[in-house]
Amino acid sequence: SKEFSQFLGALEEYNPTFPENLTRYYMERAGFSVKDERILKLVSLAADKAMSQIIYEAKQVATLRQHGNKSAKRKSDRTNESFEIDDLEASLSQFRIYIRKKKRKTEA
Repeated sequence: SKEFSQFLGALEEYNPTFPENLTRYYMERAGFSVKDERILKLVSLAADKAMSQIIYEAKQVATLRQHGNKSAKRKSDRTNESFEIDDLEASLSQFRIYIRKKKRKTEA
């Protein structure tokens, strides 16, 4: 179809955030042999989308943690927000990805 051809054309011009060599490495490590470069770009695009969603959700969690539900805060006050592992952990859990934390050894 015309729409699919347009999509493939746009995909060829797309420069993924994740290099195609990195995508190929992980696909091969998972047992996939990729000969079509369009598949690599498509998987890279999906990885970009997933990463964007995870980062966006983590930022939302960080904002809520730091500012609560105070909507009166000005946007300029939010430029120095910090990002913590707990924010990322909460974001990832929404995608059913869970982080196992190593137990720290305490000194006696």
